[in-house]
Amino acid sequence: MLNKKDKMDKRGFEFSFVWLFSLIVGAIIIFLAIYAATKLIGSSEYEINTKTAADLRNVLNPLGTSFEDSKSEKIELIRDTRVYITCNSEKGYFGENRIQLSEKSSFKDWSEPGGDIAIENQYLFSENSIQGETLYFIVTPFEMPYKVADIMSVFSQKYCFVNTPEKIEKEIESLKGNILPINLTNSINQCEINSITVCFQNSGCDINVKGACTDKECEGDLYKNGFVEKNNTQIYYSGELLYGAVFSSPENYQCNVKRLVRKLGYVSEVYSEKSRLSANRCNTGLQSDTILLSKLSESYKNLNDLKILESQADIINTKNKALGECNLY
Repeated sequence: MLNKKDKMDKRGFEFSFVWLFSLIVGAIIIFLAIYAATKLIGSSEYEINTKTAADLRNVLNPLGTSFEDSKSEKIELIRDTRVYITCNSEKGYFGENRIQLSEKSSFKDWSEPGGDIAIENQYLFSENSIQGETLYFIVTPFEMPYKVADIMSVFSQKYCFVNTPEKIEKEIESLKGNILPINLTNSINQCEINSITVCFQNSGCDINVKGACTDKECEGDLYKNGFVEKNNTQIYYSGELLYGAVFSSPENYQCNVKRLVRKLGYVSEVYSEKSRLSANRCNTGLQSDTILLSKLSESYKNLNDLKILESQADIINTKNKALGECNLY
């Protein structure tokens, strides 16, 4: 038989065990509740981010240009957002871009990225990841020699263009208005500390642009084509692709150019057929030239081939201008 002291010790042990057991069970319940809540929030964030990416795609559809005009736009986001942009030149016939979003979260630093959304009809020239509450767009037509599609350069940071050539400076001034965060200066020392610097014909900036067009080819427009140096990579550009090369990562740039060239081949076939059909009324004589441009587009492999396409496009453009009222485009 237990004496009084033993009974008290037993009750104390039982009380301590029940208390400890309650603490353990309580901790498990709290852990499971937090885990479930985290999963629920994560699932909700994934769905929200996926839907937001789909909404952004829908907003991009009407941002195209008319046949010759360039323009700028901006899209305000609800909160600080990371936008991940990839390019696949092999998907479908003209390739695609894909976008994913991740928003700044009050529960943790960044929410889980949503599903990636395909964008097949736009050509997004951008860094692989951009972050901010505002997305800026410079939309310019890609013409070689006729319009093929729109080059949509996307960025979120401030840029500073140093020693910008007069023609490009006028274009930027007409585009930016109060929209684009691009500062035009004559010295890198006048650039804001947190801006991305772009030097023309000189080195020492984050991005360096080297015009390579001769006077004979380009009528004094040194920057009609050339090279953009960034991320220890040199990439060739032609015409309005300059903006795509400046604002895009080298891999996204090369991929989107390949997509554009594939579209050029298709558009050239259309103009070739148009030339054939108009032969009775107005013989343009451009059918063979446009067919050749289409075939050159089909054999495109990398940016080195862009110069060949550019040369054939110039031949077509010169002949087309000489046709007067019978011009093809």
